[in-house]
Amino acid sequence: MYNRLLRLLYFLATSLLLIAPALYNRYPLVYFDSGAYMEMSVNLEPSFHRSIGYPLLIKLTGWNVSNWPLIFLQGLLLSVILFRLISHLFPTNRYRFHVLVVALLAFFSSTSWYAAQLMPDVFTLIFGLGLLSFLLEKRPGIGVLVTYGVLFFVCCLTHLSHIPLLLLMAISALIIQRFFPDLLSLPRASWAVLGTVLIASWLFISSFNAYHNMGFGMSKASNVFLTANIAEMGFLKMYLDENCGERTTSLCDIKDSLPQETGGFLWDGNGPVQSHPGGWEGANEDYAPIVKDFLTKPRYLKWFLFGAVKATFKQMFQIELGSGLQYQYGEGTPPYWPMREHYKQELNEYLTSVQNKKDELPLTFFRGVHYLALLMTILILGWVLVTHSLSRELRLLLLLSFAFYFFHASITGVLANVYERLQCRTLPLIMLVAILSAMHLAVTRSSQEKNHPTSV
Repeated sequence: MYNRLLRLLYFLATSLLLIAPALYNRYPLVYFDSGAYMEMSVNLEPSFHRSIGYPLLIKLTGWNVSNWPLIFLQGLLLSVILFRLISHLFPTNRYRFHVLVVALLAFFSSTSWYAAQLMPDVFTLIFGLGLLSFLLEKRPGIGVLVTYGVLFFVCCLTHLSHIPLLLLMAISALIIQRFFPDLLSLPRASWAVLGTVLIASWLFISSFNAYHNMGFGMSKASNVFLTANIAEMGFLKMYLDENCGERTTSLCDIKDSLPQETGGFLWDGNGPVQSHPGGWEGANEDYAPIVKDFLTKPRYLKWFLFGAVKATFKQMFQIELGSGLQYQYGEGTPPYWPMREHYKQELNEYLTSVQNKKDELPLTFFRGVHYLALLMTILILGWVLVTHSLSRELRLLLLLSFAFYFFHASITGVLANVYERLQCRTLPLIMLVAILSAMHLAVTRSSQEKNHPTSV
């Protein structure tokens, strides 16, 4: 009993490290979209372009009274998953290495800035860490498999990009196991967990939307986002010039003044989507023929594929820390309205937070620290690759983390938009592998010195 209490206190303490920016801010950090998730948590109705998972978590943890419980849960989940992952690699020194990893990730990476934020972004990182740990499990019992299954199911509900991301990671794991069995050999039960989560999460989101008369499907805005991205790629104007004489779409009327970026296309009050007479649903139906042409006609498919490749690689290098956190979200902003209407108990706390009083968050300093850490990550990984110093487990982690990073960039860069907030949330996976590699080198060198002491 005493040891369990100590372990609980330990994980609580390390989770506080991971949400330190929220503690410094004196309230959870918010982003422009935080208001929409808070509003959804109250009415529990689906959105055309957001998943219901994160609003459900806001509801279940804070009951529309407080946003703090979910922030603490985010830090706790990160801490526990990191502990499980480290236990696979350093079973005898796991607590010592765990607290060191937590401290390094909290201070030098973007981890804590996402963990402290009232946004589903952190669950992309939790999802990635969970997958890395899961794929290192050698003989997981029923309890372990169920725990991972529940974790992955929750993660898949928090963001629509997570389901295709899980599918691509499962395919990658299958390829690795087929051609490199010395790196990965998952039991059938583990594959069953991945397959069950994929089907269950897709069915849940689609059925939830159908129950609310939005059709059986994951999103009613996929055509809108793809069209907005095609516009940013520079192809939409050319397409409309060629086709507006044959087909009618609301975009033909503004084809010479299209927004150049997806933000203006999607969110500007006078933009094509917000000003569309049919709203998101009408715009999605209106743009469907455009998307169909770009995915089926060779001429436009060629454009789209080149644009998709460029968008993926652009997204991979969008890594600026703290995107969107430099703004105040006071009266008149989207997060303010649900705070005023549904979270009155914390409204004063929210308005007097560091973020909302003025720009006092030390983002400039931590961006510099982040780039320095990235440089060290590149140097460490370059060294261990050149010297062949990686263990089997670390080789697998490096391969999987890069796959996760790449697939995430391709999904978000092509299906959503190229934006630093989206990709920066996955960079800690690469940094973690560098930290673990450095630890492995230190342990190996220490063991060699003990076995072959230098004579004086």
